[in-house]
Amino acid sequence: MTDARHIGFVGSRRKIAALKSKLRDEGVADQTLDRIKGPAGLDLGAIAPEEIALSILAELLMIRRSGHRQTNIHHI
Repeated sequence: MTDARHIGFVGSRRKIAALKSKLRDEGVADQTLDRIKGPAGLDLGAIAPEEIALSILAELLMIRRSGHRQTNIHHI
């Protein structure tokens, strides 16, 4: 597994559940599987591929910026 800050799976809830089940059967620990977020992206109701891509980018921006507002609030 990776030590990446975020692991997103682009696919349906059913597909991520099937993948996690298969990995669990192969001996991957639940703690490791819990790090995988699926489906990737913010729940914006996205359907079209470009909407899904936008929701994923929005999620990555949110993760990247988490904690920054507290330290930068004095610059406003």
